[in-house]
Amino acid sequence: MPIKMLIMAKRRPDLTPEQFREGYEQSHSRIAVNLFGHLWTSYSRNYLVEGLRFKAVGAGWTGGPADLHYDVISEYIFRDAEAVEELGRIALDHIEMIKEDEALWFDQENSWSVTCETVDEDLTAPKPPLRRWADVTASD
Repeated sequence: MPIKMLIMAKRRPDLTPEQFREGYEQSHSRIAVNLFGHLWTSYSRNYLVEGLRFKAVGAGWTGGPADLHYDVISEYIFRDAEAVEELGRIALDHIEMIKEDEALWFDQENSWSVTCETVDEDLTAPKPPLRRWADVTASD
């Protein structure tokens, strides 16, 4: 069963977004692909541009990466749990190089790696009636 991992990364404070992106694209992601690419079915990097705070809907875009606390959200899809375990073994063999490169680009204290349980919506299925949660729980 595929496993999704997200890396929510913040750049070092002394780097501009452009410097961070260039470093991630030209250095860190190349290391990742060379070491781990055979374990993934997909790898994408999503650079945050601007955001809208839910509370401010209708007020326009209210912030960028600094307000969002992250500069990039990278997504890795692993073939299976064995591939995740293999990543751990390979990472240990190259830990010094990985950590040295991370230290060049990332605010390591404020960057995270998480695994996810994903729910994919079937957008071709008939749409259920539009109901608010309060209406659903009141009818039970």
